[in-house]
Amino acid sequence: MKRNFSYFILIITILMIGFSFEYANINVKTKIYQMNGISYISLNEFAKSQSVQSIFYEDKEKMELRFPNHKLTVSPHSSFVKINDKVYHLYLPSVFDGNDFFLPAKPFLQVLVNAGMSNSVFDSSEEFIITSTPSYNIHDVEILNKSNGTEVKINTSTFFPKHVIAASITRGGWLNITIPGALTDSIGVVSSKIQNPIIKTRCIQSNESAQISLLLKTKVDDFDIETTQNEISISLRIDLTENANRIKEMRSKWMLDTIVIDAGHGGKDPGAIGKTGLQEKTVTLDIAKKLGKLVERNMGVNVIYTRDEDVFIPLKKRTQIANESNGKVFISIHANSTPHSRGAKGFETYLLRPGKTQDAIEVAQRENEVITMEEQYHESYKKLSNENLILATMAQSSFMKESEYLAATIQAELDKYLTSPNRGVKQAGFHVLVGASMPNVLIEVGFLTNKGESKLLGKSSYRLKIAKAIFAALVDFKNKYESPLISGD
Repeated sequence: MKRNFSYFILIITILMIGFSFEYANINVKTKIYQMNGISYISLNEFAKSQSVQSIFYEDKEKMELRFPNHKLTVSPHSSFVKINDKVYHLYLPSVFDGNDFFLPAKPFLQVLVNAGMSNSVFDSSEEFIITSTPSYNIHDVEILNKSNGTEVKINTSTFFPKHVIAASITRGGWLNITIPGALTDSIGVVSSKIQNPIIKTRCIQSNESAQISLLLKTKVDDFDIETTQNEISISLRIDLTENANRIKEMRSKWMLDTIVIDAGHGGKDPGAIGKTGLQEKTVTLDIAKKLGKLVERNMGVNVIYTRDEDVFIPLKKRTQIANESNGKVFISIHANSTPHSRGAKGFETYLLRPGKTQDAIEVAQRENEVITMEEQYHESYKKLSNENLILATMAQSSFMKESEYLAATIQAELDKYLTSPNRGVKQAGFHVLVGASMPNVLIEVGFLTNKGESKLLGKSSYRLKIAKAIFAALVDFKNKYESPLISGD
């Protein structure tokens, strides 16, 4: 009677402390096994119900369970268990069958309560114990290999601002990611499917934070961290020195044999319109054709036009043409306009990246307005937010240096041929450049809203100057990027 009363007090005590444990909020069941009239629970089954990692050390025949804030160690045929650095007495020894440990249920529940680990009670049938399990906000890891690197996605159920996350790479090749306020499902993380260049994962939980560690097979040159409501994303850039052979092989396939020239606007889309009625679509088509002829006659390179007459071509179709024709360079030609300053004039070349200045953003917005005229593709365009632009830029990262060099060279050559101001290389989000699998730039050859520049752009001789300048830049670009291939450097 006294014994039953003591167990009753134990159960009442457990219920009274209820939700006092820091992370507990979900109740799970673990089956009870009867051995010689004594209730036992399987340690493996208990670990599984708690979603905690279990490690069995064969040489010592010990099992270790790793909870968010505690480490439980059990030895075979011993009546003692160790939680962190403290030893607790179960009064009855554990049973070890060679694969699993069975612990006496009632004293084990008392130990869990005393250690502040879990709320635990017997169910009414005494066939199960009911224990609380932590509410995790870090669940598992996904490895995504892409053409420009590897993305590690840590799936979460809480938003973690990226500025609070610390990451570093050890000399041994471990990428350690420390997340303050995280509670990790260690089984979910450690059992996540991994692939090259990640060869092993592990996690360490403390009261204040969690650390997820990834062992890298390949040396990483750099990494970036971004976070959303449901994930932490780490983009890994592989060290180029370890991929020299692969890069040489890729470059050996790269010869500038096809140039894609895109005359902006066309058909029902006139683009910008000058005071004299000169339309952007007319200017760009003439420059594109003049440039194409120079390339074909003097470079022996195949020229692909996205349009060679006054027709409407959707923006997505233009890069699709470039990719399907195996283009090695994509040049989109446009003429500028601004409602704010009729005195604005000059030429500029753009790269696909988030816009840094208001005028660059406005230029991109104006050029992107054509999608409102598209019937087939209109709904398929993603809003080019900074986040989407960063993703688009990452997808083109293997051509970034080439695009930057081409843009700078075009500006330098236009500066030699024209007297208009050199407005420099800029960046903004142009839909026409998204998805181009090659070096790509967009050129604004001048302002149709400027009376003097509009008059010049209306002249065939002036448009030929622009074509010659772009042609000279292409010759320079071809020489720079083909000579290492030819010489074998």
